[in-house]
Amino acid sequence: MDKKTSTQCIEEIAANLLDEDKLKTFLDFYYFLNINKLGKGKTGKKENGSWAIKYRNKKIGHFRFHENSWSIDYFDLFQRIKWFEKCEKYLTTELKDFILANINTTANCCIKGMCHSIENQVILGEMFNGRVCACCPIILANPDEKTLEYAKVLVLVGKNIVAEIMESSIK
Repeated sequence: MDKKTSTQCIEEIAANLLDEDKLKTFLDFYYFLNINKLGKGKTGKKENGSWAIKYRNKKIGHFRFHENSWSIDYFDLFQRIKWFEKCEKYLTTELKDFILANINTTANCCIKGMCHSIENQVILGEMFNGRVCACCPIILANPDEKTLEYAKVLVLVGKNIVAEIMESSIK
């Protein structure tokens, strides 16, 4: 599937699933990804599944559709990347508070034991007792305009981290 067809497909799926307000917010985010030259790779087996948000072929997060809703998920906790350790230097206090307020401790995949959730995890200096989802520690469902602005900043933080990783692997 070429890039144009892929783009049309995502936009068509969104238009078929989301109401007008959610579609407007999603397209704002989607166009932001395009402007910032971030790749979108299909993940999952469902036709209306999810798409990875990638930079230099490294996954930052993903977005997905669920009937009349959509979400953005970020920064897996698997130790190979250590997102949270790397991102702190890019965060304002306000953005750090936003992240901490949106840590995913209740994902279905964690409850079902599918993602190997992490217990008693320190994230950005704060201890989360109990389980934190390892595959999607931040989930932003149906973001409003303010949340979408944070979501965009998190994508750019992820892009910076990937650039850092790529630069250090070249040296």
